[in-house]
Amino acid sequence: MDVEGTVYFLGYGEYVGDFIPKEAVGGLAESCRECQIENPKLVLDDGSVVYGCECWWGSEERIKKELLDRAVKVIHVDINEIRKDWIKKKKEEYCHDE
Repeated sequence: MDVEGTVYFLGYGEYVGDFIPKEAVGGLAESCRECQIENPKLVLDDGSVVYGCECWWGSEERIKKELLDRAVKVIHVDINEIRKDWIKKKKEEYCHDE
């Protein structure tokens, strides 16, 4: 949740176990892959996969309570779009540094 109370929400899903986060993005995901550390894997209701290192997660009951009690605005986001944006940004940074 940001300062204004906006939540960028991936959706609800099911915890399916701990796995190396192969397709995950972000600094924590990169560290998990490099060190071969497993991370919670969640399959969202829309079929997409997200890892605990990419989001804040908890039981559906707890998340619903947080959204109702604290969120001023909820914006649904797509993990696949977030990953595309992350990869694009990393490529731009890499090319800019050369």
